[in-house]
Amino acid sequence: MVSSHPTVCSIVLTTLNAKYIHASLGLRYLLANMDVHGGAGLRAQTQLREFVIQQRPTQIVEELLALEPQVIGLGIYIWNVVETTQVVRLLKTLRPDIKIVLGGPEVSFETTEQEICRLADHVVTGWGDVSFPKLCRALLDGPRPLMKVIAGEQPALETLALPYNEYTAEDLAKRLLYVEASARLPV
Repeated sequence: MVSSHPTVCSIVLTTLNAKYIHASLGLRYLLANMDVHGGAGLRAQTQLREFVIQQRPTQIVEELLALEPQVIGLGIYIWNVVETTQVVRLLKTLRPDIKIVLGGPEVSFETTEQEICRLADHVVTGWGDVSFPKLCRALLDGPRPLMKVIAGEQPALETLALPYNEYTAEDLAKRLLYVEASARLPV
């Protein structure tokens, strides 16, 4: 799943979807809110890459490392935790300097019991729309956070940027899109 964005970035948002036809709404929310909650210019330093659980971990890692990121944020779900753990293990073996940040429902509660959480540098529990961009800004510009587990801040709805402009033409043509019932798409 290749993006049309430039090939080098500071931050990569990624997940392993169950199938190619799925498109991650959660990652697009994070992407849409990078500047809003992390400060001007953070969105321009961020790329979204989606993979599927059937891909080889080595292929995923090669594609991620080719982007030369400083931070990789991974969405963790029950269907991808095993495969994503393999990806994180490889990333930390090959490039321990890259900061790995986990989020999503599968890592929001059992942060000490799971191998993937032990491998990661940070885990954002709960809402990531505000906390993830703030964490990325701190990881890039300092001061670096001392805590590994970061409780997500619940944002006021009016402070959130909607994610719908983050879907590409290919997403619209070939993938399932998840739209909130209350959302209004731009015309």
